[in-house]
Amino acid sequence: MRILWVAMVAALAALGSPAPAANPYAAAITVNDGVITHYDIEQRIQLLSALGAGGDLNKLAVQQLTEDRVKLQAAKDMGIELPEGAVEAGIDEFATQRGLTVEDVDRVLEARNIDQQTMNDFVESGLVWREVLAARFRARSTPSEADLDAALEIAATRPVEMLSLAEIALPFAEHGEAGTQTLAEDLYRRLSAGADFAAVARDYSRSPTAQSGGRLEPVPADRLPPNFRTEVLLLRPGQVTRPVPISGGLAIIKLTGISQQRPEPVDAKDPAVREQLRQRLFTERITSFGQGYLQELLGDALIIER
Repeated sequence: MRILWVAMVAALAALGSPAPAANPYAAAITVNDGVITHYDIEQRIQLLSALGAGGDLNKLAVQQLTEDRVKLQAAKDMGIELPEGAVEAGIDEFATQRGLTVEDVDRVLEARNIDQQTMNDFVESGLVWREVLAARFRARSTPSEADLDAALEIAATRPVEMLSLAEIALPFAEHGEAGTQTLAEDLYRRLSAGADFAAVARDYSRSPTAQSGGRLEPVPADRLPPNFRTEVLLLRPGQVTRPVPISGGLAIIKLTGISQQRPEPVDAKDPAVREQLRQRLFTERITSFGQGYLQELLGDALIIER
C-alpha cells in the first residue's frame, strides 16, 4: 500500500514560523491527482449530519471523500462519463428512495448551508461507481436459474428477521426547517440520555402513530426504507437513530425489538418472484465485488495528508 501521511512533517516544518491564515479551499488531502479541500470535508460533514449519520463524522467524511476520488479516477481510466442530466436524475432517485421530493432535499440543503455542488458530488460518485461496477462485474454478478432455485429453496426454510420499531415524525411545516432540526437534535439528546420514547412521541410526533407512543407494525429487516436501513441495522434494541430526513420533515426511529418469523410460502415458478430475487442477488454480488475492488484501488492510491 502506498499511503503517505505527512501531517507530522508539516507540523515540524512550521515550527518557528508564523501560522498562515486558514484557507478552507486549500488541499487537506490529495488522492493521486485528486484534491480534497478543507471545505469539501466540512461540507460532507454537514451532509452526513443532515442524513442522520452518527459516530465520528469527520473521519467518515474523509473516508467517503477519499473513496469518491478513487471511484471517479477509476471511471476516468475506463472512459466512463455520465450522460447529461444523470446527476439531476440521480438526486431525484435519491429523494424518492427516501420518501422525499427534490424540493424536500433542497430545503434541507438550504437549512444546513450545504452547497448544491456538495450534493451533486455525493450523488455523482455513486452513479459513476455503479457504472464502473457494471462494466467490470455485471456478468459475474448475474445469477443463473440454478442460483435462483437454490436461493428459493433456502429462503423457504430460513426464518425472517422482523424488526419492531417506533417513530417520532417532525414536519417542517410546524417549526420551519431550522427550528425542526434544532428540536430534533434536542429530542435525540434527551432520548439518548434515557427519556421515555413513547412519552416524547405523544408530545411531539405528528404522525398518526403518536397516540400509541410511535409504535409501528413489525417489518422485515430487508424491507426497511433505504434512508432508515443503514441507521436502524446498526442499533441494538432500545437505541434510537439520529434525526433522518423524511418527506417534509425529520424522523427519529427507535428499535424496540427483534424477532424471528416463519417465511411466507411463495411460488418458486412465479416470474415476478424470480425477478425480484434475481435483482436482490445481483445487487448483493456486485456490491461484494465492488467492496473488494474499492479496497484494491485504495491500496494502490497515493494518499497524502497535507
